[in-house]
Amino acid sequence: MADQRLEEYRKYYDARAERYANNPNHIHAYEAEKRLRDVFFQYDTFEEIRDHFGTLNIDCAFALWRDQYEMESRFYESIEEPVRKKGADEILAQLPRHTDVTDMSTAINEITNRNSVELSLDEASGKALMDAWERLDAINVLENAEVPDEYKRGMQERADKIRHSICESVQSAEETLGEWMPGFRIKPELALQPRYRRLLPFSDEDVAQHLQQFKTITYR
Repeated sequence: MADQRLEEYRKYYDARAERYANNPNHIHAYEAEKRLRDVFFQYDTFEEIRDHFGTLNIDCAFALWRDQYEMESRFYESIEEPVRKKGADEILAQLPRHTDVTDMSTAINEITNRNSVELSLDEASGKALMDAWERLDAINVLENAEVPDEYKRGMQERADKIRHSICESVQSAEETLGEWMPGFRIKPELALQPRYRRLLPFSDEDVAQHLQQFKTITYR
């Protein structure tokens, strides 16, 4: 007859498994936890359980990782975030190549850190137009306003200073991020990708006009 301590273990591992029951986002974790739980119900002594325990606890960790990053991959695909999805997919590709939890944790950290850099590079390009939008509008106002001739030169000088500030912002971003990717250059056309286009509450015509203006000013 099983002792009280074993009964407590059975309750614990049964609760661990059941927390994932009927959860479509944790199919792999549930199956792994069930296999671990079943060992405690299949045998009546800790010696027998130890002999059949194997890597079941490690399998649970890997199964949970698989569920987590499959969820991330599906979600990022649904909202058209390919760079974020890339990080999740790279982790999923690594899972079958590892059997040690520590090694897999190290691989996840490395991939996550690398993907963070990729995200920073992508966002620098995708948000460059948005960051410059108000300054581009200011240039248009200064250069197209109907004012007496004596004000035109001063307004043009202000417009030129704004142009210079936009160029400085782009160059500063490229220099900073160039430490992570040598030769990095802003790609302003990424503003048209869904992940960044949705951040611009303007018509397609306005976006196209501002984008061309930005590219002309920055030579990007």
